[in-house]
Amino acid sequence: MKKQQKTLDLISAAREILKLQNPMTLRQTYYQLVSRHIIENNKNEYQKLSNALVFARQQGIINWEWIEDRTRQPREVNMWSDLNDFFETVKSAYRKDVWASQENYIVVWVEKDALSGIFQKITSKYGVTLVVGRGYNSWSVKKELADMFERYEKEPVVLYFGDFDPSGEDIFRDLEKSFYFFQISLKKIEKVSLTKEDIEKYNLPPDFAKKSDTRSKKFIAKNGDMAVELDALPADVLREKIKSSIEKYLDMEKFKIVLGEQSREQYEIEEFLKGRK
Repeated sequence: MKKQQKTLDLISAAREILKLQNPMTLRQTYYQLVSRHIIENNKNEYQKLSNALVFARQQGIINWEWIEDRTRQPREVNMWSDLNDFFETVKSAYRKDVWASQENYIVVWVEKDALSGIFQKITSKYGVTLVVGRGYNSWSVKKELADMFERYEKEPVVLYFGDFDPSGEDIFRDLEKSFYFFQISLKKIEKVSLTKEDIEKYNLPPDFAKKSDTRSKKFIAKNGDMAVELDALPADVLREKIKSSIEKYLDMEKFKIVLGEQSREQYEIEEFLKGRK
């Protein structure tokens, strides 16, 4: 199948970006191309890129693993070939409670499910709870989180990541209000990103705020008629922001001690399972 030169050039540009940073979502790749002035910021260009990347992966020009879609992943059922195979899973699954020795209990809250893959790889490393909002979360989720804070009896810290637009800013306000309702005294609730400072520092491509959003008028009065999605932030910058924001509230010395204890206990599990074979 022949493709126009403009499409091939677009694929080539996307491939160079993805070679440096992957995996990324389609939307992240789109914003990286917009920020480099390779394509314009509109729905038509987004669809063209989507079609081009499908073709590029089908033809082996771009690796399938470089583009991820967390919203449509297959849900596999866990199975094992035999008991030995299961024991290997048991050994690798063991995680020692890192929070027992910590002063704070950290939760990362991300507005968008599409970015959860990037977040989960980092939050899992630190044993941090990740909440994927998909916009405004239900009160059931907020109550569950409030109960979690009470159960751990630590200083609660919530690190929020969302779009810089009327809804993204209002979700942050809504979270504060929710914890107040449940009488949870947070040590800190912080919108780590996306902020006005991020937009200026990284020269992120803006769009107009949605006028259909009832919160637009207040948002525009405060920030101007602009909106930028969290996806527009370069993937490496986003990863560093997640990591540094967690480490800001985590006692890293105590965390490393727990990891050392975990390693020794994983070895004990391995020795025990060897005796079972």
